Amino acid sequence: MHRILCIPVLLTLAFTAGCSLFREPPPEDEPVPGPAPSVIEPELERREVVRPAVDTEDWEIGAVAGVLSVEDFGAQPLYGLRLAFHATEDLWLEGRYVRSWVSDASFRRLGAPIFEEEEEDLSAWDLFVGFQVLPGEVFLGTRWARTSGVYLGFGAGNVEYAGENRVGFALAFGLKVLPTDWLSLRLEARDNVWESDLLGENEWKQNFEINLGIGAFF
Repeated sequence: MHRILCIPVLLTLAFTAGCSLFREPPPEDEPVPGPAPSVIEPELERREVVRPAVDTEDWEIGAVAGVLSVEDFGAQPLYGLRLAFHATEDLWLEGRYVRSWVSDASFRRLGAPIFEEEEEDLSAWDLFVGFQVLPGEVFLGTRWARTSGVYLGFGAGNVEYAGENRVGFALAFGLKVLPTDWLSLRLEARDNVWESDLLGENEWKQNFEINLGIGAFF
């Protein structure tokens, strides 16, 4: 009886094995499943970083040109030279020599000339200490930015014109811009103060000046 029941089971196993033997193998060119490719393949290009070559020179030579308004005698052009030593990035000592002239034309029209000639030469030199108070950058557009700084300063020196030789003092406020590592541009306003008795009374005179300067480091 047991032998009769085993016959159908053996036939079923043989039929199943035969089907697996006659099954077609997969084609050779069918890709074998593997890990899914990444969605984004980053392509990083390394750029060469070049450090800026900033000059380390402490000396600066330059020229100035502007307008000097001498109290009682009007405004006249001014020009001169300057030499500076930069002790630090924010502190420097500067020597300056400038020339201008004064005119008593307004007094002559009233019949009361002050000078022997209508125009008298003016020359002045001073030692000036400047210090940067607001370092920053100047932006022109979205791609052009240059180092800049707002500075204050104080100076003392000598002023000579119309036979007077006086000690003078100066307070300054300015903006400095560095277009390159060796070139500087400045816009400066000054109040030059000195004593004068040309009008008969010895008084302290406020003489305002505005100038543009250009300098080179060496």
